[in-house]
Amino acid sequence: MKALNDYTIQFVSLAQGTHHFEYEINNAFFEELDCNDFINASFHVDIEFIKQSTMMLLNFSFTGKIVVPCDRCLEDVSIPVAGLEKLIVKFGNNTLNDNDDILILHEGEYELNVAHYIYEFIELHIPHRKTHKEGDCDAETMKKLNELNVNKSEDIDPRWSALKNFNN
Repeated sequence: MKALNDYTIQFVSLAQGTHHFEYEINNAFFEELDCNDFINASFHVDIEFIKQSTMMLLNFSFTGKIVVPCDRCLEDVSIPVAGLEKLIVKFGNNTLNDNDDILILHEGEYELNVAHYIYEFIELHIPHRKTHKEGDCDAETMKKLNELNVNKSEDIDPRWSALKNFNN
């Protein structure tokens, strides 16, 4: 977790106003957070940190790509990922909050580690289905899959055909 200390912002020493922080994220970042879902990952993260007298606003902007196995052919596919997210940080004694966009810190806090927020925001923008564009999958694998494809025009056992009526 020592590597994640680089993502700690000591806001107590910052003057009120807007501050910018930039981070380059790679596989080491995700491995530190026990996320081994990617073959390769690289992101550029910009944080606009607006410090006010009673609260702080963090605007996250990130662009990058991940390399993962294709869900269809299992060959490596590069997926572009980009997004904008915001986080509002307030101070108070009650840290229970049902809003994901607002973080409540104790009055005595003086720093904020943004590593987990960067990770969560990137994960939110990764598509559920990770595939090549149509026609770009490995031809041999697709040929084999098409051979194994179940032909829907085959006669269905009459004992099972009554189940079709449940869809109506």
